[in-house]
Amino acid sequence: MDVSADRLIRFILPAAHSRGAIVRASAIHAEVGRVHGLSGEPQMLLTKSLVAASLLHSVSKGGVRHVLQIDGEGGPVQRVMGEAGQGKVRGYLLWRDDIMAHLSPSGGEGELDWLGSEVKLACVRDLGFGQPYISRTEAKGSYMADALVEYLQRSVQVRADILLHNDLGLMLEAMPGCDDNHWFESINALAAIGEKDLDKSTESILTAFSALDCAIVANEDLVYACGCKPEALAVTLQSMDPAELSELRDKHGDITVSCRYCDKSYAIKP
Repeated sequence: MDVSADRLIRFILPAAHSRGAIVRASAIHAEVGRVHGLSGEPQMLLTKSLVAASLLHSVSKGGVRHVLQIDGEGGPVQRVMGEAGQGKVRGYLLWRDDIMAHLSPSGGEGELDWLGSEVKLACVRDLGFGQPYISRTEAKGSYMADALVEYLQRSVQVRADILLHNDLGLMLEAMPGCDDNHWFESINALAAIGEKDLDKSTESILTAFSALDCAIVANEDLVYACGCKPEALAVTLQSMDPAELSELRDKHGDITVSCRYCDKSYAIKP
């Protein structure tokens, strides 16, 4: 196991016909700060988007990649993007140009208040072939977890609940055969987890579901990593206006392109 990796645990609750996943993204949170130069609440905002994307990916029925994009108006943050797939996550956060004049969220206490008003979510599930599935919804609250639960209920039509606490993420999903009583048992066990307990290890947190015969079914290392390649960035340049490209060339005829996900720069000859 990579010492810099976090561990995502998949588990089932047979007595309640439910399943779930839990991860504490401490290493990912630190890497987010290092790569993007973030700290404080903005750093945690990006970390939560990565945790959320990894939870969605972990319980999905197929798919090689999940992307969570959140956009807003009027807040200091314009967009936060989280992507997860095959043991890796990556993402970025876009500030407004006048960020120095807006160093706090636009009212409220939830992380989505950093994006201001009219906050919209776009969830992408890429199966690895054909066109990806894209679902869009408007966030009506201040918390990312609440917005994702509403998305899952409306767009995916599954019973689910999500808990996002700092760098910890926990998701429950109803399985076939889960009736109202079963789901109440799952949610009741989740609600019984105290705030102090959320700072414990993920294995300790899972003991809250012992009465539901909680069983770990899989572990997965999770790291922050970007697989950007000059070839892929060069394809992006092909969609730009030739005159604009000409202005971006240096004396060698190259164009310097930076990756938003990892801040690496490449000199590309279109």
